[in-house]
Amino acid sequence: MAGGSDILETSIMKEVIKESGAKAAGSQKVRFGLVGVINTAVDFAVLNLLAGAFGLPLFLSNIGSTTVAMLTSFGLNKKAVFPGSSNSGRRQFILFIVVTLIGVWGVQGGALALVHYLLQPTGWQESVIRNVAKLAGICVGLVWNYLMYSRVVFRGTSS
Repeated sequence: MAGGSDILETSIMKEVIKESGAKAAGSQKVRFGLVGVINTAVDFAVLNLLAGAFGLPLFLSNIGSTTVAMLTSFGLNKKAVFPGSSNSGRRQFILFIVVTLIGVWGVQGGALALVHYLLQPTGWQESVIRNVAKLAGICVGLVWNYLMYSRVVFRGTSS
């Protein structure tokens, strides 16, 4: 009879995993994280295109990449992460732009510049320094963005 209990245990485990996965996918923080992964990929791709392929300075490349990522982020956050916000569309977009610009150009940009400066003496390749600095900036900006989006921009949203 051990075979029958093994099948039952496997069936129960599959159901538990399925329910846990559905709950995780329904979590606002998980959805925010997934949108963040997409935005980060867009941000890095545009940054490296502008700085690496076109030779633009890092600061200008970061402004360009964060702007493209910001527009992507608004649409995805509004539809997938915070769909029931109490703010009106126009007010919400303006708040989003203000919060995001402070986040990406101030918070993230400041962290990026600081880490880039601190890594210069290491002798690493510029592309490595640029991307490590960008990742550090993104990590600091992530906290800022979630707190401000959930409490200011998309307030009143159910999770």
